[in-house]
Amino acid sequence: MTEIIKVTPFGGQVYEKEDLMKMEPAILRALLRERAHHNIEVPLYPLLVRGQTKPVPVFGLQTQLVYDVWKERGFTDEDPDIQWVKQYLALAEKIRAGEKIEWDIPVQTPFTEEEMAVVYKLLYERRSIRDWVDKPVPDELIEKILEAGRAAPIGCNLDEVRFIVIRDPEEARMVWSDIPVTHAVVIVICYDKRIPQVVGQDRIVPQNGGFDAAAAADHMLLMAHALGLGGVWLSKTVKTEVTTDTAQKFKEKYGLPDYIEIALHIAVGWSAMGTIKSQRMPLKEMILIRGAK
Repeated sequence: MTEIIKVTPFGGQVYEKEDLMKMEPAILRALLRERAHHNIEVPLYPLLVRGQTKPVPVFGLQTQLVYDVWKERGFTDEDPDIQWVKQYLALAEKIRAGEKIEWDIPVQTPFTEEEMAVVYKLLYERRSIRDWVDKPVPDELIEKILEAGRAAPIGCNLDEVRFIVIRDPEEARMVWSDIPVTHAVVIVICYDKRIPQVVGQDRIVPQNGGFDAAAAADHMLLMAHALGLGGVWLSKTVKTEVTTDTAQKFKEKYGLPDYIEIALHIAVGWSAMGTIKSQRMPLKEMILIRGAK
């Protein structure tokens, strides 16, 4: 039955099996995640809330087709993102058959006071550090920081964010923005522009790639702080009368393809000293509109 199904992602494109068989693996994988999100995940939970038991014959079939092609082309189904897709495919099969789904996943509960104390410590004590001592940051700590970025929220589960880790001081200078970086590891956060293009997000929500990269950066800086490291968020510069296009120079140096967009970078290392934490204006000055209770 999936042979006659057409895949129509959020952005309005139409793909048939023949198109899927020719797609680049990274693009096909992103389409599979997007379809699992919009074709199964989003409509599934309202059905479960209503206690739906009437069969929905085509539910999730677009996702099933993309997955079938993924498997036919011999790609892995063991990675976490594909396992996630398979969970939803199993649920979609039950919805199509009108089977009752027993749900035992609990809703989130408030943290304990002790847990909240850790949350407050992390959120309200983190600060930007711009000076570091000459002390290597172990790879295992960088791995934890990257994993935190991987866990950040991402639009439609597209997973278009990519990381470049720079340890060489000379190379780090290539991504200089408003401060020089010495004795720190620089992590450049990019995104693959082909991925939002395949589902049409480049036309509908073109800002999402940058937002996803920013969310990853925030998670990474929080993890760095929790690990005892000091970090800072830095922006690329564009070409003006006083600055150069640091992203373009960096891409040329590493031979990165045009579809890799550099969003921002962070620097992490061992803090040279404690610093005065910056403070924000009162919350009431930041709220423009607050609806009635």
